Amino acid sequence: MYWAIFGIFHSIFRAAYAEVNRIFDVDNWQMSFMQSVVAVIMLVPFIPFMNFPTDLNFYLAAVLVALIIAVGVVIQLNMTAIQKGRTSSVAIPIEALAAFIMWIVITPYAYAHYIDNPLVTACVVGSFSITAAALYYVRNTDLSWESLVVVAPVGITFAVAAVVTKLVIPADPEQVMAACLAFVLTNYTVMSLVLGIFLLLKKKTGPEMLKPPMLKASALTGVCAMLAYISFVVSVVYAPNPGYTSILAALVPVWLMWYHEIRFIPDKANPLAGFMIVAAIGLLLLATWG
Repeated sequence: MYWAIFGIFHSIFRAAYAEVNRIFDVDNWQMSFMQSVVAVIMLVPFIPFMNFPTDLNFYLAAVLVALIIAVGVVIQLNMTAIQKGRTSSVAIPIEALAAFIMWIVITPYAYAHYIDNPLVTACVVGSFSITAAALYYVRNTDLSWESLVVVAPVGITFAVAAVVTKLVIPADPEQVMAACLAFVLTNYTVMSLVLGIFLLLKKKTGPEMLKPPMLKASALTGVCAMLAYISFVVSVVYAPNPGYTSILAALVPVWLMWYHEIRFIPDKANPLAGFMIVAAIGLLLLATWG
């Protein structure tokens, strides 16, 4: 169940990232670029402990995944500028379901597993369905057709990224962490270049990028994003199906709701919907245990 442990860590670090992003009032375009650079800087000292395979497909996959994530970030930033409602939670069940189906389609043993274990299949489908419904109600979510048309392709391409990641990184306990770190470093290097180009094209560069508020926000979000992504990659590699890791991201609003409750921070999250998410994730973990 390593996948579940790292998947939960992924959701915790994503929640921390979201909270830091809420606190700091800085330009999101600049911060997205800066945090990628911070991640690269923090990963470079660990290069001696990384495993860089000789297989070209590993690097092609890393570049493809980086481009998918970078474009996804750009699309979400554009939507943030024009939408008042929340749309990020809409992508989570789409990504999870798409990754779940893709993995069944391309791996015959996964298809056979779900056919031979109808109870497990029913529990997984039930968990995904409950989580998707609860995510809609846990916070104010903009589910208009205009936002869905944009968010759905982002979720599907993120699912492709998860499946590709699982295909190219070996699940060897002795090599997985070293290979994952190399994969993540390659990702962030490419993302830094792509986001830097977008920053130049949008004429968002300026001296404010080196001011203390931006540097502090970028450093904190960079650490959170890096740890979240490393946890995600490790979880995907170990997971029986990459869709399982993606659906665990539904815990992000739950962590935020609990944190805000402890800190007495106003939060309009729906506690009942949060409970439904936790129950659905619990059902998934029980169904896939072992």
